[in-house]
Amino acid sequence: MPVTSLLIVPSVQGTIPAYMLAFVSAFFVLVSRGDETSRAQRRRYITVALVVAAIWLVLLCGSQIGNLISNRHDFGDMFLINPDDTKIVLRSSLFTQTIYLAACLCIALFFRFCFRPEWMRYVLWGGWFLAIYGIYEWLFFLVFQQPGDFIANRTYGAEEHTGSWSQGMQVGPLMLLRMKSTFGEPSWFSAGVIPYLFLALENKRKWLSTALLFCVVLSMSTSAYVGFPVALFLQSLFRRKISTSIIVVVVLFVTAFTTLYFIYPETYNQMFTAKMSGENDSGQVRQDAGQAMRETMDTFGLMNRVFGIGFGYYYGGVFYSVLVNTGLVGMLVYLYAFLKPVFCLRAEEGNIALKVGLGTIFFLFWASVSELFLPTTWMFLGLAYWRLDQQKQSSRLGSTTRIGLPAQGRLAHAGEV
Repeated sequence: MPVTSLLIVPSVQGTIPAYMLAFVSAFFVLVSRGDETSRAQRRRYITVALVVAAIWLVLLCGSQIGNLISNRHDFGDMFLINPDDTKIVLRSSLFTQTIYLAACLCIALFFRFCFRPEWMRYVLWGGWFLAIYGIYEWLFFLVFQQPGDFIANRTYGAEEHTGSWSQGMQVGPLMLLRMKSTFGEPSWFSAGVIPYLFLALENKRKWLSTALLFCVVLSMSTSAYVGFPVALFLQSLFRRKISTSIIVVVVLFVTAFTTLYFIYPETYNQMFTAKMSGENDSGQVRQDAGQAMRETMDTFGLMNRVFGIGFGYYYGGVFYSVLVNTGLVGMLVYLYAFLKPVFCLRAEEGNIALKVGLGTIFFLFWASVSELFLPTTWMFLGLAYWRLDQQKQSSRLGSTTRIGLPAQGRLAHAGEV
């Protein structure tokens, strides 16, 4: 799931291992045979997929009709996916991004309806791979002062920008690599490593937690440094207490932050002050992109405000991309999908990490992260709904037991569920 920089077929965009496995999993789910419980799960799998497809079709029709009604000829200076495509209606990016969405939906549905508790160790193996490869890259750069990414073969955009964006950061006399592992970019890395970290903490994997925390710090990503305190706050909020481990982690993180501020002020300025004020390239690009988006949205008619301009048209932070591309309807669906588990999962063992992970991902999507189709995002989303389904089944069984059925009747009902 964490590998986003490797293409199985280098000449075909989107053929990353997770997407290919997702489509294969959908095939096996559809053709599989099993008991009544398996068939019921398959029916639910297909039902959710069809509902999402129907919503996509409504958004497609509404957005394209809105573009025609407004007689739109361009989208101003907004950042568009595939900017060389001059079409307004049915741009090519609408279909390519939809394929990515389909793959991610298959990931979420598989983890929701087919996941087994004993497979959690494989999810944590993904966290180990993420950490080990990131640490290897960081050490390679520290020694040789050049990138050592031997996995990445992916490119983006018409200019063939590499999918492994190795970025250095000057810290005192050292030039250090901003850790991004297999995610290709430190900001995207933050949306994957933080949920893995809290999942490792909840499963009491101390060495993995230590390695992932090391990765968070060495990503030197503003997104990670802002998202991590939010995750700690959410964990404390859901647990309704502050544990000793959290205090230790906070002390270590604050120490790193304070070290940057007082000992390496230039590094601190580059990571936070200049970016927030728009004084460096990254900050300036973000400000210009936001201004262009707001100016173009002011020209939207009613249909475009309700249904957007088209799925996969605009490229920016995920939250604003959803709003621009899919309008109010798409935004409501997005809010429901990502926030329902955060609010509805009970704050108990097994649920906390998923609640924290999704809540942090949602925050990062609002704050900075621009990639909706990270496989790990949809894996955690599927796992959260898997736990939510288990919670509902447990509640139903509990309600049936409290009714006072005879023992034989209770057993039969449990088997049906």
